Amino acid sequence: MFISLELTLGEGEAEVIVLAQEVGADLVIIDEDKARKVAKRSGLYVTGTIGLLLDAKKRGKILHLKPFLDQLIEGGIYISENLYDNALSQASEE
Repeated sequence: MFISLELTLGEGEAEVIVLAQEVGADLVIIDEDKARKVAKRSGLYVTGTIGLLLDAKKRGKILHLKPFLDQLIEGGIYISENLYDNALSQASEE
């Protein structure tokens, strides 16, 4: 299965999905849209970097989401304006 996944996805995303299935994990952390869809079709729950940050804020591990989103963007990670605004809204940081 790994080889067929690797033809469709990047090596890292394919490895995450296969490993999750091998160890019986039900949640994977993937940001790339195509890989997220494959993981969901494989019966896995999916979250991404922003989902982790939102959870950290909800649990009181971080006080503000915006500085982390800004650091990701400054580091070259693309976050659409819609996703950025939606994340801030979910974090009550409008």
